[in-house]
Amino acid sequence: MCGIAGQLRLDPGAPPVTPRDLRALGDRMPWRGPDDEGFLLEGLDGARRLFGGVATSEETFAAGLRYSPAADPPAADTPGRFGFAFRRLAILDLSPAGHQPMCDPTGRFWIVFNGEVYNYIELRTELAAMGATFVTGSDTEVVLAAWAAWGEEMLPRLNGMWGLAIWDAGERRLFVARDRFGVKPVYWRAAGGRFTFASELKPIVLDGPRTPRLAAIYDLLARDWVDHTPETFFEGVFQLPAGHCLSLRADAGEAPRIRRWWNLDPARKERLAPAEAAERFRALFEDAVRLRLRADVPVGTCLSGGLDSTSIVVTAGKLLPHPMRTFSVAYDEGQAFDERPFMDVAARAAGAIPAVVVPDGTDLWETLDDLVWHQEEPAAGPGLYSQWHVMKLAGRGGGAGMKVLLDGQGGDELLAGYHRYYFPYLTDLLARGEVTAFAHAFWGVAAGQHLGFAQTAAKVARPLLPPKFFDWGRRTFGQGKDRVLGEALHGLKADEPMPPRRFGGALSDQLAWDMTARFLPSLLRYEDRNSMAFSIETRLPFLDYRLAEFVFSLTPEARIEGVTTKAVLRRAMAGRLPPEIAARRDKKGYETPTDVWLRGREAPRLRALLLAEDAASRPYLDRTEVARALEDYLSGRRAIGLQVWRWIHLELWLQQFVRPGGRAEAAGR
Repeated sequence: MCGIAGQLRLDPGAPPVTPRDLRALGDRMPWRGPDDEGFLLEGLDGARRLFGGVATSEETFAAGLRYSPAADPPAADTPGRFGFAFRRLAILDLSPAGHQPMCDPTGRFWIVFNGEVYNYIELRTELAAMGATFVTGSDTEVVLAAWAAWGEEMLPRLNGMWGLAIWDAGERRLFVARDRFGVKPVYWRAAGGRFTFASELKPIVLDGPRTPRLAAIYDLLARDWVDHTPETFFEGVFQLPAGHCLSLRADAGEAPRIRRWWNLDPARKERLAPAEAAERFRALFEDAVRLRLRADVPVGTCLSGGLDSTSIVVTAGKLLPHPMRTFSVAYDEGQAFDERPFMDVAARAAGAIPAVVVPDGTDLWETLDDLVWHQEEPAAGPGLYSQWHVMKLAGRGGGAGMKVLLDGQGGDELLAGYHRYYFPYLTDLLARGEVTAFAHAFWGVAAGQHLGFAQTAAKVARPLLPPKFFDWGRRTFGQGKDRVLGEALHGLKADEPMPPRRFGGALSDQLAWDMTARFLPSLLRYEDRNSMAFSIETRLPFLDYRLAEFVFSLTPEARIEGVTTKAVLRRAMAGRLPPEIAARRDKKGYETPTDVWLRGREAPRLRALLLAEDAASRPYLDRTEVARALEDYLSGRRAIGLQVWRWIHLELWLQQFVRPGGRAEAAGR
């Protein structure tokens, strides 16, 4: 796990790339790689020079790498057409031989790689049989050999998570790719005759314009949506979408060519009995966990006490020869925020060594400042605060010093864990004419979710009605999100997007959309930034592509049966999960008592932040409407805590990244 970045001159008349530029890229994300740094500059004369980091010493060359480090680093203003910047978090092959940028034996292909290829051992064996030789124990060297053997066709062979960039010195071509689900980030901007990419936004935006994109702010405030398009909150800055790659040549004056290289396949169908589906799922899940335990450093896991995290920890406990360490968060503000009884049960069942942090919220504003800085874009929910404290507990901040954690992210979107998925499931039952099953599940859902007939029926009918109907309903009966919009956002609107109909069923359509656009991209961004702020790599077994493709090939009942969610997981883990957890029907995320704190001791500071005459969010939030809604919230008359969180996050983001004199401006000097 690392931080990668690079610059490419697009036009011969543009300013050259210099070592000073490359160092600035790496220096703006040091937490992503505290173990080493490295830089590559290809000069205008075609010569390639390596510099930076302890691993460019003679010790590195003696370790067997096929390039010699420069005897002297190039001058800060040495002109070049292309360069890489790299920050290393050492996970595999901790020696200097794992240093990047790395090249292949011919010196033609160069790589910077962020992530892990979990099946690198199997790929190395296959490539060695084809004649490749290896001198390191890193997966990066395997990726280089795979590129030399198969080119872009290597991507479907990789099982892992990555943002990678390869420079073909022969063709002067840059290739950048992102893993299937976008676990690892890649951002880019083409401006001023140069193309810049990086694992985070700060290396890209700190030197250039940081103009807020109005459509992104509108989507945040009016729709609660973030990370759902390639565009970011900064005008002219983009994220490479999950499962996509791009390429472009130096000095060619061309725009990046972007293509999708992977997608879920709606044509794949498996007709399996429930017991057989569970057996296949169990084998794939266990192998996904096994591969993600490969590391040359200790591996721990996040533990919430729910089905997903407990399934991971008990499976890992079965595979490891020693107890696994688990890391959790809990609160003393009431049972709704405290899952310690379930965490204790899960840890005992796995023979794990647990650690739990119990924040009291007195660090709320300090933590929010750090969260906003590391997230780089506004976030839609307060669970980040809880996740931040788990990572702090496990990483350098909490003294545990873990570098790798497993986590259950993606399990709810893959297996329909959220209760909102009941409704497309009911739609499918009705569409198939399964009247008895529909009636039984309908009333079970209505009772379990405390909904009446009309509300349940409306939610079931949603995929069958036009999007404009729901735009009208949101404006008429919703939480008044549109009413608080400021003048800068007036006139902006868009129809409520609906999932593409690809899989022949409302549930699979919704889940595929949520995994690739609606929900998962934002959750992965939150996790990447929170974990890397403490130099931790998180690995996500539920996003093993083999497991995901298999689940999407099954019938909807593999996910939901009646009112039972995650049916195939429950069957697969029968006898392994503690009974108390296997029987859970509630659904909790990172529940965080921010409402308790904000309505109590933090109310004065909340008012001061959002209602200040010079609030940075004033163009985007109407002060009068916000004041009215805020008092309703603080008095308990309206349950709009998520809205209030978004107002807070937007205000702090604008203060740090957009307002003159903010943190971003200071860091960019």
